[in-house]
Amino acid sequence: MDNRQKLAALDLADLTVLSSLLQDATVLVGDMGYDAEAEQFMLVAARFITEDGHNRRRLMGVNIDGVKRARRYGIDLNRKEDVLSLLSVTFSGMSVDLTFSGDAMLTLETDQIRVFAADLDEGWVTGFQPSHNSD
Repeated sequence: MDNRQKLAALDLADLTVLSSLLQDATVLVGDMGYDAEAEQFMLVAARFITEDGHNRRRLMGVNIDGVKRARRYGIDLNRKEDVLSLLSVTFSGMSVDLTFSGDAMLTLETDQIRVFAADLDEGWVTGFQPSHNSD
């Protein structure tokens, strides 16, 4: 059964749904990129899902349009194999913010919400399950 997600987030409600789908996704630093000329930020995330009683990861491509500037905090672009754990995707009115564990963050300056995402594969079973500290 093909139950791949394909979404467009054009307002806060849509972005909240997308953020919930991407919570606990892992992202390789090397799988993110900003094209200033096209004003697009792209990434591939391995999102966590529970399906048919199994924990799985499924790749999702994410494209954020209208990005005027991308700023990063706590992320070394030279360490392409580093794995980031995505906690949330939010909109401040001036930017789409991707918050990762370990005080890492991307601030994508834009005055609009135009985020498009689609599952890229069927995924794979994983023995790992995300956990969150209560701190």
